[in-house]
Amino acid sequence: MADDGAQRAVLSRLTGAWLTQAVAAMAELGVADRLYERRLTCGELARECGVHAGALYRLLRLLESHDLVEQGMGGAYALTPTGALLSRRHPESLADLALFYAGPFYASWGALAYAVRTGRPGFEHVYGKPFFDHTAEHPDMGAAFDRAMACGTSFFTQVPQVYDFTRHRHVVDVGGGRGALLAAVLSQAEGLRGTLFDSQGAVERGRAALTEAGLAERCDFVAGDFFEHVPPGGDVYLLSRILHDWDDEPAARVLAGCRRAVPDGGRLLVIERLVPDRPHDAPGALAIAWDVHMLVNNGAGRERTRAEYEHLLAGAGFTLEDVRALPLDVNVLVARG
Repeated sequence: MADDGAQRAVLSRLTGAWLTQAVAAMAELGVADRLYERRLTCGELARECGVHAGALYRLLRLLESHDLVEQGMGGAYALTPTGALLSRRHPESLADLALFYAGPFYASWGALAYAVRTGRPGFEHVYGKPFFDHTAEHPDMGAAFDRAMACGTSFFTQVPQVYDFTRHRHVVDVGGGRGALLAAVLSQAEGLRGTLFDSQGAVERGRAALTEAGLAERCDFVAGDFFEHVPPGGDVYLLSRILHDWDDEPAARVLAGCRRAVPDGGRLLVIERLVPDRPHDAPGALAIAWDVHMLVNNGAGRERTRAEYEHLLAGAGFTLEDVRALPLDVNVLVARG
């Protein structure tokens, strides 16, 4: 029999989009929520989810083949540790991320060839406007994006483990969204005050989240545009997954605004994935795929190598002191003002 390895390899890549939708359906239909820390037969699960039992069985079989669920004695299904991340009950749930990746981002990736052909974002081609303009005009999508970006941030809790915030008095989170990173930092550095700086809508959502976390009394909430102004008053500033949204010129403007705010001797922490210098030596490096993701969704965004970030930082008057690794190929670039 002829070796079908190459064809099988291509088919496995062509059908990856099918798995994206299967994973999202697992979250959307409540399959993961109802199986969280319990076992149910397909029939029981179908009744609880309000879905067709025969169709659900076929979905479960696909999910089982990818180690998201497992079938035990008596035919009852349970989540695997991987599948448990699709439940909203999991403390590190990726459910909202799955829904956004299988929704708006799925549609924009369908225009990848357009993005490569023109250099313009696929998202803009599909939705008619750039990503941030569209989400600003469609608050439901903007809120869904915020929820998605809050997922998969378990590495935030490790930022205070690789950088000592106790030597600082005030941290400013620039473009901090719902304040997940700021909450992680403040919860592990009791004497620290914080400022959450972002658009008006994001700041209000952040205020609610930090209030729920019991941290709002230690925070200031400032709305604004980081291209125009970065609030002064901090001695350490955070830029988490902001610079990768922009090409070099706008990224340099953000960094210049940060440099005006950061006092001499203060620190700027840039949290981003780094593209390896030799992609062949780093198979599966997340930054390489995310770089194309940025092309598809905003055109100007890009992931960068360490040398590229060091060049940007130097141009704004910062000195890169160190790079410290976090999970999921994320890094903290420590820069001195």
